[in-house]
Amino acid sequence: MPVNGLLLTLSPDPEIADAALARISKRPEVSLGDSQDRWQPIAVDTLDVRAAHDFHEWLEALPGVEHVDVIYVGFDETLLTETAP
Repeated sequence: MPVNGLLLTLSPDPEIADAALARISKRPEVSLGDSQDRWQPIAVDTLDVRAAHDFHEWLEALPGVEHVDVIYVGFDETLLTETAP
């Protein structure tokens, strides 16, 4: 299960930024951090790498999200040891 730490740069328009945050917060795989001005940290816990990629693309296309920075990518340790040679 990949866990991604992302930093979102939101729109300077508060209405558009708030609408984006409302949609993001409804996603069960998301945990919101404490925002600072236009920057919103989030943690995303997905089932697999494909789901993480799809979620990232969804964020990038979401009105109100101007930029998505990847801060951290982690994988479930048991998955790594099970597939290691």
